[in-house]
Amino acid sequence: MCELKVILEGKTIMEDVVRITADKDSIKLYGMLGETKTVSGKIKDINITKQEAIID
Repeated sequence: MCELKVILEGKTIMEDVVRITADKDSIKLYGMLGETKTVSGKIKDINITKQEAIID
């Protein structure tokens, strides 16, 4: 599987993310077990090899 670790301002804010949706300056993260988190920012980088997404 390809779960992602999401990093915001150098800190991991969520792990095991399986889906990311973006709408203007809002990003919604969906976890493997159904949890969700909404953060402000823009996606800077998604690296599947490192299994991480960076939000700026």
